[in-house]
Amino acid sequence: PFNETPREAGPLQKVVFDVTRAIDPSRPVIESSGYYHGVPNPDVLDVHNYEQNPTKFRAKAEKYRAAVPFFVSEYGGIGWNISGGWGYGNTPKDIDEFYARYQGLTDALLDNRHVFGYCYTQLTDIEQEQNGLYTYDRKPKFDVERLRKIQSRAAAYETDPPLLGLK
Repeated sequence: PFNETPREAGPLQKVVFDVTRAIDPSRPVIESSGYYHGVPNPDVLDVHNYEQNPTKFRAKAEKYRAAVPFFVSEYGGIGWNISGGWGYGNTPKDIDEFYARYQGLTDALLDNRHVFGYCYTQLTDIEQEQNGLYTYDRKPKFDVERLRKIQSRAAAYETDPPLLGLK
């Protein structure tokens, strides 16, 4: 129900979490995407991580552990062909550097047995954020088959899942 909320939103997160849970107890709820999580016994935890250096990103990702499923709900955001907008970090010098960064960031998540899922930011360029894999008008900016291959290997969560405390 929330995105990037501050600590003071914790009590409201808890109320909305409880209402959401009462309306539909069959699905997991993330009370806030990114930043502060104010629910004491969450269904899922998540984080936003825009570190652009794959080595530093991996070091942060290796710390992702929880007693519940863990989701990286925003990562990447690599700017490319920026015109009057922005992306995260320095723009890659060339297409090979883009692919190396994209793969390095993605591999760090796929290699972490505690990360059950992740979401690349952005699928498409939007207004000022020009960090999409597609242009604003939905044309591919990159070799889609190459991106698919990077994303398609088995994740550690699938092959060696963590033991989580089930509710």
